[in-house]
Amino acid sequence: MKVAITGHTRGLGRELLARIPGAVGFSRGEISIDDSDALVEAVQGFDVFINNACSGFSQTTVLLALFERWKHTSKTIVNIGSRSKYPNLSKGYEYSAAKASLSHASNSLRFQSDKRCRIIDINPGLMASDLPSLTYSEVADAVLWAINLPEHIEVGELSLWQKEPYSRISRMKDNRK
Repeated sequence: MKVAITGHTRGLGRELLARIPGAVGFSRGEISIDDSDALVEAVQGFDVFINNACSGFSQTTVLLALFERWKHTSKTIVNIGSRSKYPNLSKGYEYSAAKASLSHASNSLRFQSDKRCRIIDINPGLMASDLPSLTYSEVADAVLWAINLPEHIEVGELSLWQKEPYSRISRMKDNRK
């Protein structure tokens, strides 16, 4: 299986590149909206495209262009979204809007296609922060699990986050006693 990954120089992309034999990385500079056609052309020979790097709305632009080429193939597109696509979970309105756009486009394509090209959305919460968060390795495990499922199984959307051992809601309930 030939895998292409955007945003491979750090974080989750770097972890995936290290764990997938023969994977090829494409830098953030190669995925600008103005140059998405060059990226789409460069990944034509791959079986799996991991749409990881976020640069404005470029993930959505790349998804739409690549799906147009791959929609009648048995290839897989994995979009690394974010739980911040939901209201009140955002790192900022622009980032949230970009991730919501990616999710919406994925769902539109997924449900209006002939189901040959799989589109998988992985929506992690915080990664590698000082707060309770996921590790890049944990999220990479989820990505690898999803792409290695049998071809007839499509994981539409998978959201991941670090479970707090003693949640804020539990603390609020305890304080009311």
